[in-house]
Amino acid sequence: MNSEKRNLYPKLIFLAVLFLPLNLTSFEIAFAFFLLATTLLLNNKNFKISKDLITALIPLLLLFVWGILISVFKSIHLFDFGKDAAYFLKPILLIVIGYGTILMIKEKKFLFTSIVYLAVIFAIWHLYKLISYPDLFNTSINTLRNDTGLSNHVELLALMFLLIGFKYPEMAVFEQKRTAIQVLILISISFILYFSRTMWVAIFLLLLTGFGYAKISKKAIKYISIVILLIGGFYIYLYSIEIDRNAPGISTFLYKMKIAPEEIFMPKIDLNDHAALWDHWRAYEAKMAINQMNGWDFAIGRGFGSLVDLHFIAPLNNEGMQYISHLHNGYAFLFYKTGFVGLFLYLLFLGNLYLFTFYSKSTDQNFPLTYFIAAIGVYLMFSSLIITGIYNQNSIYTLVLGGLLALFKKQKQIDL
Repeated sequence: MNSEKRNLYPKLIFLAVLFLPLNLTSFEIAFAFFLLATTLLLNNKNFKISKDLITALIPLLLLFVWGILISVFKSIHLFDFGKDAAYFLKPILLIVIGYGTILMIKEKKFLFTSIVYLAVIFAIWHLYKLISYPDLFNTSINTLRNDTGLSNHVELLALMFLLIGFKYPEMAVFEQKRTAIQVLILISISFILYFSRTMWVAIFLLLLTGFGYAKISKKAIKYISIVILLIGGFYIYLYSIEIDRNAPGISTFLYKMKIAPEEIFMPKIDLNDHAALWDHWRAYEAKMAINQMNGWDFAIGRGFGSLVDLHFIAPLNNEGMQYISHLHNGYAFLFYKTGFVGLFLYLLFLGNLYLFTFYSKSTDQNFPLTYFIAAIGVYLMFSSLIITGIYNQNSIYTLVLGGLLALFKKQKQIDL
């Protein structure tokens, strides 16, 4: 196999894995592909494991093994066990795939260029669907989002890479600044029109950390304080006005922003009040999970395959569901399955991403790769509250994290 073919092989794997989670409704098919890709990479003679990769993986590997061990002592269905095991193994596979492919690809900026170019394609397609949507201006935002797209995290990451590329030219995707600005405008328009609360919070966290302001310093405290004041002022305004839940246009988005904190920490809800229940669904399912734990469950969890009883048949699919395996709140999900032990290991994983990049003595702290890795960790801390963090079915962040760790290793080799 010549040099060009050796370089093409990991590129195709990376692009396929980047694209699949966003476009496959079948988790089982996507997982089978991830498993196959990981096996091929591990058997490749050019794949080498580094200390940084092991550091990132150990907490997740221990968490996976712990969930299996606990399940041995529980009465569970094999199918439910297998599904949970796959969910917990998937981020490990994606980190390995991202690391292995980017390590073998010669082009230094391939990770960033692939995400930005793919984001351009997604943005154009999203805008086309919006422009061609029938009765666009008389449709509620909720209906519009359900039909044209709820969010797109490739576009989100592309915005981070483009904006930080202005500060660090060595990381810039485009040589000409004018081109970068044009692409930035295109993706930004699509980003705004998703009307996604998660994406708005995420871009603040990614940029704050990506520019290096998450490291404790006087300057960081200043910028963080400004952000907190802006968010606080915005919520003071939201709570000072009445917003109709069913009003058309931007009111729907503002209403969802207003109730966002309540979706995580829910007050008492009447099950007969369906509107209030769906508005606080994340909190309801998390509360049901914790209410069903007792004794040693809090320490060790209920194991893979354990199901949460919703106490009514919820219209979550065509048949309706009373027992669910997956929760939106990633911390509650981990706690239910693996207890305090699993929760500790997960927080250790996230903490390592922040600590070893910002505070490692062997790291050039001005190099943006360290900030990118920390930004992924900080974002995952937030997203674990609402979309299960790394255990979200459509998450691409662990794949990107693996790629960043590979670039981090390459950079350290150059510095030595």
